[in-house]
Amino acid sequence: MSAAKKLRSAVRTGDAAMRALVDTLEKVVDHDVSILLLGESGSGKNFLAQAIHAGGARRDKPFVHIDCASIPADLFESELFGYEKGTFTDAAARKLGKLEMARGGTVYFDEIAALAPPLQAKLLRAMEEKRFTRLGGHAAVPFDARVISSSSADTSALRRDLFYRINVVTVTIPPLRERAKDIVRLARAFLGRRKRIADETVAILEEYTWPGNVRELKNAMERAVLVEDSDMITPDALPPLEGELIVTAARRRWTLGELEERYIAEVLRQTRGNMTKAAEILGISRKTLWEKQKQKAKSKKQKS
Repeated sequence: MSAAKKLRSAVRTGDAAMRALVDTLEKVVDHDVSILLLGESGSGKNFLAQAIHAGGARRDKPFVHIDCASIPADLFESELFGYEKGTFTDAAARKLGKLEMARGGTVYFDEIAALAPPLQAKLLRAMEEKRFTRLGGHAAVPFDARVISSSSADTSALRRDLFYRINVVTVTIPPLRERAKDIVRLARAFLGRRKRIADETVAILEEYTWPGNVRELKNAMERAVLVEDSDMITPDALPPLEGELIVTAARRRWTLGELEERYIAEVLRQTRGNMTKAAEILGISRKTLWEKQKQKAKSKKQKS
């Protein structure tokens, strides 16, 4: 299978914008150009970086993930370049840095905009000279790795010369709320063969805006598997989806009547059909709630 086909197989999507993104990456996946992935937190940048590596010519070599936001600044240089024995008190033996560990493969700088300016300068020098020196060392170590970087924040904090070095090819991953065709497909992929998704759950998944993107969807499916007793993911198995009703109503331009109908349905779902408890939450009498449900059923029958 060609590199391009491997990439397309990994990033299966029904969304037009994502297909265009994959089309761009297919042209460069087998070449050693630097790639910058932009997108909101949780949108799938890490997955895409691994897919690029797995589809490229360096796939049989290491993929080294460097989380620039989580490594303390005073430790980052030793993590990046490594150090020689005796460089400092606790350096009982030589340690290879992540750049050296990635030799022949891919190094992925996750959230590269979080790097402090002095570290950016040192990284840029290593990339330009294709070599670096371990802390406390003198011998030059070759830097032979493809560079993929990502950022969910404004990249203006990056040095311009480093930015130009890492963004030979830049792709922006659309947030999940703009990839409606991918939501259920991804949910089913996360579930695998463990459980199926009920139709009423599908509707909720498609209407929610997923502010946490793919990561939030994955976590929601993992949670649903744990709490759902049947082989079908029902709405009750989903975690609370903050603000989905109001956001969806505004996005889809629902009337007040449509919003009320869906809100009543959600309260009844949460109370497991308990009319008395639902009416109490809604602030109306049980009789009024009954009449509203009766009218809804009548209206639905007329439409059908």
